[in-house]
Amino acid sequence: MEDKKLTPQESMALITKMIEDSKQRIATPDTRVSVMWATLSIVTAVIVGILCLITHDPRYNYIWLAIPIIGYPLNFSMGRKKAKRHEKTYVEYVNDGIWRIVGYITIALTAICLIYDAIGYPQIWIAMFYFAFIVVGFAAAMTGVILKEKSYVFGGIFSIVAGLITAVSPLCGTPLLVSWTIPLYIFCFFMMFIVPAVIIRHKLKKTTK
Repeated sequence: MEDKKLTPQESMALITKMIEDSKQRIATPDTRVSVMWATLSIVTAVIVGILCLITHDPRYNYIWLAIPIIGYPLNFSMGRKKAKRHEKTYVEYVNDGIWRIVGYITIALTAICLIYDAIGYPQIWIAMFYFAFIVVGFAAAMTGVILKEKSYVFGGIFSIVAGLITAVSPLCGTPLLVSWTIPLYIFCFFMMFIVPAVIIRHKLKKTTK
């Protein structure tokens, strides 16, 4: 039996349904992996910021390692639950692929920073800061493009611009002080992940009424 060929209208309807299904799963609490990472990043940033401002001890920056140490096991656990509950759509596969690449880059960059730190270049860790703004911001923007969700796109672009500002600031003689970089980091992650999740959830509630 031959497969039925879809008309352009049917194809668009199918794609739209896949996108809406993906949005719904992102808004579901037990599959909100991106929000988990954002919350973990924000909490860690608050702790690091407070401790660094109070003690002026840069060694507290090692607390940033709590993000992958705690995040990856949680990510794996949430991913297993999601896999048991439904089959992924193509949109979800693409989106997961983007964030999987971000994860690989995170591991590689962390290893590079640890090596350079061990041989006497602790300032290398600033690379992780730029990475969080620019690379994660780009991935968030791509998520917005895939899901046709403007809030993700806006949050991602905002983070990229913020990252570029932090990158060029030292070149212009502006020091990267904890007093403004940490709040900017927190705000970017809030805009990239928390706000879009709330907006999507609100939209889904309206459509189900």
